[in-house]
Amino acid sequence: MKKVLTILLALALLCSMAACGDSSSSSASAPASSGSAAASSAAASSDSGAAAADVDPLTIKFSSTFQETETGGIIQKYFIDKVGELSGGAITVDMAWGGTLFDSMGELDAVIDGVVDMIALGHMPHVDTVPYLSYPGFAPGGTQAALDYFDEIMFKNPETSALIQGEAESLGIKYLNVLAGGANAFCTKYAFTDLDSMVAGSTSFGNFDAAIFEYLGFQVTSIAPPDVYQGLDRGMINSTQMALAPMVAMAWYEVAPYWALDGTYTGGNFFTVNLDWWDSLTDAQRSVIEQAAAATEDYSATIYDDSIAADIETIESATGNKLVQLSDDDIARIWEATFIAKASDAMSRAEKHGKAEGMHTILELAAQLTDYDWQG
Repeated sequence: MKKVLTILLALALLCSMAACGDSSSSSASAPASSGSAAASSAAASSDSGAAAADVDPLTIKFSSTFQETETGGIIQKYFIDKVGELSGGAITVDMAWGGTLFDSMGELDAVIDGVVDMIALGHMPHVDTVPYLSYPGFAPGGTQAALDYFDEIMFKNPETSALIQGEAESLGIKYLNVLAGGANAFCTKYAFTDLDSMVAGSTSFGNFDAAIFEYLGFQVTSIAPPDVYQGLDRGMINSTQMALAPMVAMAWYEVAPYWALDGTYTGGNFFTVNLDWWDSLTDAQRSVIEQAAAATEDYSATIYDDSIAADIETIESATGNKLVQLSDDDIARIWEATFIAKASDAMSRAEKHGKAEGMHTILELAAQLTDYDWQG
């Protein structure tokens, strides 16, 4: 049973955002752009009773790859409750949980084709379909900083939001918000005190994303997340990095007792709707959904901060070791390696699709927002 759980958790990680919609159980400022659900979180606090009287009945057909008990599922349940509250019960959600309708590979086509009205898009399997979303999918500074980063690029900045939403519109979809996705972390079989000692002690660093970690000086062995526990246990690898929540859910601390957050935080999934369906709604229906999506984004930041704290407590209790606190300089080095690798990949992909100029604009803003001097 444990092995099955491990495989399912890892596959969910690989196919979800951001570096990671996560698989653990357990408030961002909304962008001001009229194109986003966060078009006004404050509007949600207006007289919802008066607004609800004007909302026609609607059932949203929503396909989710999350289980109800996962963090992503809990966030989506919050959205379900919020649209009901704001609409006075007029808007309900017909939710298909756990990929029962469409898995992470099929969900984008499903919403593009209008088979479902809405998904929480994990975009990483689809970056050749939506190449403008292949910019670095996380940011340093914390959960809120990551959400602010995504909001600025996707919704607030006139140039980059026009590129990203325009690409979506050409596919017949629209992005409404971004959800938090948690922290990323290192774990090792050996003690370390900083990034240099972590690199020096690593004989084989297990990861799929070789470019980032080779730049940092690790000797990388490509290994799938379902195999990492055994790889660490048997000494095939002695260090690794991934999203914190699934690492803890798969109990990697049992075989690698030394940990540190790497200073980067992800944006997990994007509420994405079929554009024809969206355009068919009344203004009142759209307003309720936008307000609920904005409130859900805020909620996602809170729940992930709580989840990170709980995961750290689990690790420290199980191992008897406090997480190493990497210095600002170490975190800056990790972000530099991340940005270089991700920007290179994003530009290569954009060039293949004839979108290099637009991607360069997006990456310039991404670098500016994360205080990185990108020489792209």
